[in-house]
Amino acid sequence: MNVLLTGGAGYIGSHTAVELLNRGCDIVIADDYSNSSPVAVERIQQITGRDFPAYHADVTDREAVRRIFRENKIDCVIHFAGKKAVGESVEIPLSYYRTNLDAALTVLECMKEASVSRFIFSSSATVYGTPEVSPITEEMPKGIIANPYGRTKLYIEETIRDVALAHPEFNVSILRYFN
Repeated sequence: MNVLLTGGAGYIGSHTAVELLNRGCDIVIADDYSNSSPVAVERIQQITGRDFPAYHADVTDREAVRRIFRENKIDCVIHFAGKKAVGESVEIPLSYYRTNLDAALTVLECMKEASVSRFIFSSSATVYGTPEVSPITEEMPKGIIANPYGRTKLYIEETIRDVALAHPEFNVSILRYFN
């Protein structure tokens, strides 16, 4: 299986890359290095002893993403790319909405064009807001979200749900992290 990791040089993306390579998968990394470094790609290669394509690309750039799909046989996308700081999202909300929503929409549209139907989205438990009970379960309703970062995650989840409803062949998993 050939997996495209958007934001694959970031902390979670790079650890996922190592695990996938060690399990025999092939990977392609796309990262603009705004929250990471190309050094992470070198370290992944050193740790695993495997080489793979790595693109210095902004996944909000449709032509860059199309090129990645054209040049590689992609079977699955794991989407980590995006802005990720809650506090910063309150200070510069438009940047968070533009980057996070555009990245997800661009990747989803390019997947559709390339007939790729497996998608894993790196979301956040912040979509539950501040729940009144703990632990949080997936059955709990989404909450009132106090920051733009969390709202972008929720909006992307809702977009993915709509795409999956319209296209039953679309297989999706959403990971929600609790930090």
